[in-house]
Amino acid sequence: MKWSKTKSTLEGFICEKLQGRIKIYATVYRKFHDGPSRVWITFDKKEIISASDVTYQTRHEETYRKIKEEENLRGIPFNPDWDEMFHSPERQALVKASDKSEEMMINQNIFSSYHFYAPFMEYSSLSIDEALTSENIMIQAFAMFDRRLGKRRLENLMLTSKNTHPLILRFYKIRCDVEGIAVTENPPPKM
Repeated sequence: MKWSKTKSTLEGFICEKLQGRIKIYATVYRKFHDGPSRVWITFDKKEIISASDVTYQTRHEETYRKIKEEENLRGIPFNPDWDEMFHSPERQALVKASDKSEEMMINQNIFSSYHFYAPFMEYSSLSIDEALTSENIMIQAFAMFDRRLGKRRLENLMLTSKNTHPLILRFYKIRCDVEGIAVTENPPPKM
């Protein structure tokens, strides 16, 4: 699906009170090597989240390098048998370090454009229940703006800073604010 079609589909899911206030943008820097891209979302013309390939790669590499130093990881030893190199314990440790670095980036709201593109492509095929319970942070966050998430259900969501990713919480607070729902850190239990 082309980006323009994906964008218009996504913006069609946005609730009435956020229509025209939430905008999704994407650009590709064609003169850069490999054409890195940037995706960002604005609320009332202020950027609320951004995913930049250049920023992500730079920060990921810095974090990855620190993890390798802290854990004293070695490079992959050469072996004429490629399969041996691929399954070596050194490579497995480096892959785990890279995964750990990526997880740290996501927890700090530092994303690459692919963290947005794939979930955005998938979003239109999901029910609101699937979106709200998705493993993907971006899908859960965007579900907060979805018109299929009614006001009553929004009020009943129990999101706190302890159990929710900061991006999801930020989108939730924006939606609650426009709907006139007070957000408290420790909501009273529903009877």
